[in-house]
Amino acid sequence: RGSSGFALSDKERKNQGLRQFSLRVCRQVKAKQKTTYNEVADELVKEFQDDDSVVCDEKNIRRRAYDALNVLTAMDIITKNRKDIEWQGFPALIGENGPR
Repeated sequence: RGSSGFALSDKERKNQGLRQFSLRVCRQVKAKQKTTYNEVADELVKEFQDDDSVVCDEKNIRRRAYDALNVLTAMDIITKNRKDIEWQGFPALIGENGPR
């Protein structure tokens, strides 16, 4: 169920799943500060394999991790240099010590 208390549609459930997955990727990179795609993907695959309530499709998990890392790169939250990934942090919000 969503925050409104109503049942979620399939599309809403999928979007919520993608959001939660992206947050997992983000937390992992932030905790490590420096990592690689393979480290992130391997840990996510292991997490999902350990969770008996989730069907684990390793290729899908790796593809989703790759997509999430690309989004974080586009948002300048992480930087990628060949295989290395480095946490940069969240950008300051406009209005928080930023241009007016």
